[in-house]
Amino acid sequence: MTHFRHLFITGTVSLIVVIGLLAGWLTPVDDALRDLRFEQAQRAASGDLVFVQANALSASNLVANSRARSDYAEAIDVLLDLGASKVVLAVNLSSMLGLMDDLALGEALRSAGGKVLTTAYQLGGTQEGGTYVLKGLLQPHERFITVTPPVFADNFPDADGKLRRYRAAVVYDGWVLETMATALVPQGAARGSAFLIDYGIDLDTVPRIGLEDLLSGDVAPAMIAGKQIIIGVDQHAPGDMALAPRYGLIDIVSVQLLAVETLLQQRNLVDAGHWPTILMVMGVALTFWVLRRRLALRSAVLGAMAYSLLLETLALALHLHSGLLLNTAGVHLAQLGFVFAAFLHELDLKARSLSATSLERDSMRGILARVVADNFDGVVVVDKSQIIRAASRLAEDIVGTDLRGRLMHDVLPQAFQDVLAAALDDGVVVDTTTGTTITGGDGSERIIEYVVTLSSLEDGEVSPESAGRVACLTFRDVTERRQVERRLVFLAEHDTLTGAVSRPRFLKIVESNLPTPDARATGLRVMIVGLTRLKTVNDTLGHDFGDMLLRQAVKRLTSLDVICIGRLETNSFGILVPGRLDDNDAQAFAEKVLATITAPYDLDGHHAIVGANLGMTDTGLSLFDPETLVAHATMALSRASDLPGNAIAVFDEEMNQRIKSKQEMEVALRRALDSDEFSVHYQPQVALDSGEVIGVEALIRWSHPEMGNIPPGQFIPTAEETGLIIELGRWVLRRACMEVGGWPKPVQLSVNVSPLQFEHGDIVADVREALEESGLPAERLVVEITESLLITETSQFTAKLEELRACGIGVALDDFGTGYSSLSYLGRLPIDKIKIDQSFVSGLPDNAASTAIIRAVLMLADSLDKSVIAEGIETVDQAWLLRLLGCRIGQGYYFGRPCPAVDLVAKLNEDEADKMPMEAMG
Repeated sequence: MTHFRHLFITGTVSLIVVIGLLAGWLTPVDDALRDLRFEQAQRAASGDLVFVQANALSASNLVANSRARSDYAEAIDVLLDLGASKVVLAVNLSSMLGLMDDLALGEALRSAGGKVLTTAYQLGGTQEGGTYVLKGLLQPHERFITVTPPVFADNFPDADGKLRRYRAAVVYDGWVLETMATALVPQGAARGSAFLIDYGIDLDTVPRIGLEDLLSGDVAPAMIAGKQIIIGVDQHAPGDMALAPRYGLIDIVSVQLLAVETLLQQRNLVDAGHWPTILMVMGVALTFWVLRRRLALRSAVLGAMAYSLLLETLALALHLHSGLLLNTAGVHLAQLGFVFAAFLHELDLKARSLSATSLERDSMRGILARVVADNFDGVVVVDKSQIIRAASRLAEDIVGTDLRGRLMHDVLPQAFQDVLAAALDDGVVVDTTTGTTITGGDGSERIIEYVVTLSSLEDGEVSPESAGRVACLTFRDVTERRQVERRLVFLAEHDTLTGAVSRPRFLKIVESNLPTPDARATGLRVMIVGLTRLKTVNDTLGHDFGDMLLRQAVKRLTSLDVICIGRLETNSFGILVPGRLDDNDAQAFAEKVLATITAPYDLDGHHAIVGANLGMTDTGLSLFDPETLVAHATMALSRASDLPGNAIAVFDEEMNQRIKSKQEMEVALRRALDSDEFSVHYQPQVALDSGEVIGVEALIRWSHPEMGNIPPGQFIPTAEETGLIIELGRWVLRRACMEVGGWPKPVQLSVNVSPLQFEHGDIVADVREALEESGLPAERLVVEITESLLITETSQFTAKLEELRACGIGVALDDFGTGYSSLSYLGRLPIDKIKIDQSFVSGLPDNAASTAIIRAVLMLADSLDKSVIAEGIETVDQAWLLRLLGCRIGQGYYFGRPCPAVDLVAKLNEDEADKMPMEAMG
């Protein structure tokens, strides 16, 4: 198919489908698909609408019909007494029957105070210009219509006779009549002049009550209270029926029930119209035009089927969740047209192929000999007499020259003779590539891959002596390729730098060396040794020397009595050793490994020393799964890394539980963020000279639904390790600013910020966003950093702190004196406040050393023009002494424990007097 022809067919199919859509030819198919979706998207009724069923006798017997009006009157009184919010009497009241019965019904309607509506019905109609025009109206008798206005029981069908739309109101003879559904659910009438009825609602789920049960008092009040009620007859004459999607022929009252339920459930069904379908058709056309020439017919058919299934799934999902009614018949028709065009194209190709085959056969005979001679593979053709009739030049280069016309037993290797003889004599072919080794014409050993095929030549095609069975041996010298493959396998299973086996290969070796069930007592040990301080070597001497050290380390480990050495990570190596950890030499061997690998290294005249840690396990502790053995040894290595020096650790179940606990804590933290389980508590910061609350520190609290209150010390480390501290810190910052910004007293807010928020987050943007959302002035916010940030001080951190201060935000150094404090940092970093750690305050007033340290910090802070906050004040004596020493701000349980915002605001509103007896201090 030429490019133009392909484009013409694509455009023609698309145009036909679009015309069919616009002309309405595909409407019946779309309607049928929509009915299927209604069936699949079935939903229960809301329960807010109740149908009271009158006996069918009322509609067929005049006397009973007259008496029924008294029943209706009594039913109205009962329903209103039970708390019904609205009642619609969906029965024919167009004529007068019994005087007393009519008077009773009229009085009930009058007493209802507008809560009861009567019903008007259409008396025929016609389709005019695609619109159903009302020709007559069956209204309630004047005696009833003057008491309460009627509502219209809308049942206008579409042009095809099916009732899909329900109007909000109708106009007849200059009067506007509200329809029953919009009268019962006025809030749903704003959707326009008409709406689509959701026929996915199950009629059987609409609550139904018999009129006799209602009048006899057998109905629970809860079924009526606050509900919309429709009173109607439970059977209808054929003239009272309508044709509806999904349900087929249903009574008009059922139509009203479905319309009311549609509004009650706010099912805003919207017909998507033709444009989305046209766009999808254009998309399918474009896809067909782009991909058809690249896809086989089978792929095109399967793709079209898959797309149709996906499209119907999407249409059903849109119907269910957004009420959008998608028309898909045009897309299916377009795909069918494109697939049919592809089928015709395939037939055309096959016809051309058959025609070309006859031409090619003649030309092929002339070039086959040339192809055989010039073939890149070795080709040898042998006839039934075992005479070589054709041979390629490559075959002669490998096997020997002058092959044509000679017996194969005289010139071919024995392996070739055997397979050719089996083919010619017994018809045994070798149709899958088979390998063998032969001795070439030059005497060298060669690895060969070959296949043997059979052909039959008729007398009319060749000379009589050549006719019959012919065997063709095709072979290729793969000696170099096999050598390369072996090299690639080695590279895939080994570390190219050190020669140690790779992690996947190490696991396979572990698996292959696992003891059999009969010999499991012998055991198998897995050790993982991790090098430390290798980065120092790389930084000081260069990565080439670091690589040299790694190669020497593997060479040293290989010299030990081990099964294999594997490089599992950059600086860690796996060691596989037979035996169990409870063997006498197990600990000694582990110590030998550490001693061997930590001995000084000579790196081309440079000496280097590295440290190492070792974790190990065996099949007795970790059983017989290779992944588990390596994982447990890694856990033990992690434990050893936490110990001082070159440590050895043996796996125990506690390590596994600790890892699982961390993982569970991480999952719980992520769920807690999504479930709003966190809250912010505030601890007051007090001016020591007046006792006035001048600030608060925001502290996160976690209330788990099952485990209760979880201390920050249990989940903050996990949040730091997993990086969740960035999101958690951002949440605390925003929540605290939002809450404190609304307090009556403009106190200062201090919020702790993790180093990870500086390193991996955008702390400046987070702070600005929190201030903008909350309206909290920037000068009332202080971010608290810890001393751990100082050891990773970079110009990036300093720039971010300077940027925060430029916005008017204060910076405080928390827990001063407990970490990596340095006087040089205090002079360089943009810090406004220093918070003395509670470990110094707790020794007051008796500990002279603590008093001296605090006095020195106060003097230092004063000289650097930085304010000081003392944390952990728990007694009045501590508060007095700190004030005497010159500290102006304090924080601790003496002034108040951390509490929710509402409790602290209440304390601020009380405006308490100073808790400290200030007068006693002179």
